[in-house]
Amino acid sequence: MLTAVMILLVVFSNAAGDVFLTKGMKQVGDVSAIGWTKLFSTIKQIACNLNFVLGVACLAISFFSFLAVLSWANLSFVVPATAIVYVVTVVGAKFFLGETVDRLRWGGTLLICLGVALVCIPGDVSLSLAMIAKPLRFFFGVLTIASIGYYLASIIAAERFFSKSGRGGANAQGGLPGPVSVLVPLCGADFNAYRNYASLCRQDYPQFEIIFGVADPADSSLPLVAKLCADFPDVAIQKVISSEEIGPNPKVNILNNMLSYASHETLLMLDSDIRVGSDFLKTICGELGENGEGLVTCLYRAGEAPGLPSKLEAAGISSEFAPGVLVAQMGAGISFAFGASIALTKKTLAAIGGFAAIAPYLADDYMLGNLVKRAGFPVKLSQCVVETVLSRLTLVGFLKHQLRWARGIRACAPWGHTGSVITNGTSLSFLYFAFSGFSRQGLLVFAATVAVRLWMAWRVAVRRLGDDLLKHNLYLVPLRDFLSLFIWSAALFGRRVEWRSRVFRLEKDGKIIPQEISAR
Repeated sequence: MLTAVMILLVVFSNAAGDVFLTKGMKQVGDVSAIGWTKLFSTIKQIACNLNFVLGVACLAISFFSFLAVLSWANLSFVVPATAIVYVVTVVGAKFFLGETVDRLRWGGTLLICLGVALVCIPGDVSLSLAMIAKPLRFFFGVLTIASIGYYLASIIAAERFFSKSGRGGANAQGGLPGPVSVLVPLCGADFNAYRNYASLCRQDYPQFEIIFGVADPADSSLPLVAKLCADFPDVAIQKVISSEEIGPNPKVNILNNMLSYASHETLLMLDSDIRVGSDFLKTICGELGENGEGLVTCLYRAGEAPGLPSKLEAAGISSEFAPGVLVAQMGAGISFAFGASIALTKKTLAAIGGFAAIAPYLADDYMLGNLVKRAGFPVKLSQCVVETVLSRLTLVGFLKHQLRWARGIRACAPWGHTGSVITNGTSLSFLYFAFSGFSRQGLLVFAATVAVRLWMAWRVAVRRLGDDLLKHNLYLVPLRDFLSLFIWSAALFGRRVEWRSRVFRLEKDGKIIPQEISAR
């Protein structure tokens, strides 16, 4: 007991001394270029600094405590055990000095903790695999229970949300906000792109215009827009070609370049791979209301997904992403938006600083909704579900896209990303099964979790979101869960993201800095 107390005294006094000395030297300023004439005055300034004095006193306490504990304990135990001072120092630097500590450094401190724990195991205790497996089994057991609870909450959230639609829902809110400008940013022709664009032209809505925007005059989507103009002469269609930039986000740059061409107050932004029904504009604009207050965004499901990697991405959209949104909506409501479809007015957009406010961010759609919410406007989840048409992906392309999305969420909502680990119940229950020694009980827990997971996917994605693609590929959900846990873990480390053949560095607050441009 005395040894433990003395070691803790060594650790905390040492860490406190380092923190005090650092704070004191920051107050004194840079001494690297001080000449001989100012040397003695600088030394006097340092010696009279209170933080410096406290730091020296703490280090003295640490030193003499270290000598004391060495008088009865083994050096091979004391030195490794006191190495935890590195962890305490990092915590002090983070919370008392305000230093930025990245995840790689936090990972290193955790490894130090593990090493200290191994060193502190008493000599008469033998370290066995079972000894390590027991706490891990308990840990993954708790996460598995949380996952099952989350799946049940997802079902309840979906039933509550979509049952409102059956009683009249969004369209019962009142009149429409008037003419609408639909903004569609393009970067190359998507898979079956013409059908996506054509679905916008078949809207049952009194007055609207469609504006397509590109940055490159040789963009492969422009011939499709020209064909669209010829096939739908009665629809007001414009194309805007401009490479002007207001920030590093290429999609937001195109949206901003289209804004001045929008004739109407109400704006509707859609990703280019979205396909909609003929009542889409009437539904979403009805939810925005006559006063056009706030923002309305839509859930989406996959309409087409050629190839296995694309189907894996599709499975995650309606059985993983959508349930999380519905649970958030059932709780405190959503404070974010999705690029699939966003409706708001120019007035609301101007109130948050325009597109310039989201141009520095990777997750521009998330930030748009977040800024609208923080400005005091409502952010509404539409009961209209649109379709995204996925292109054929390779497995590497799928992983890169998912990692980019996960890192963007981690940067914008770190606690949300951390908590989303419970959405991967299949893989968490398998880890419980593994650390239980592949026992019968572990197998039962694993099988029960997978059953609840598939039930949730069916009730939410197939029944409520109308995902026919997942209906015929439900077996991919458990496989997607294993990949999702890998992606979730990988997103904790690294800041490099690839988007549209460009490489960016993701900053802590979600902003991106261009690093290089690779050859197309």
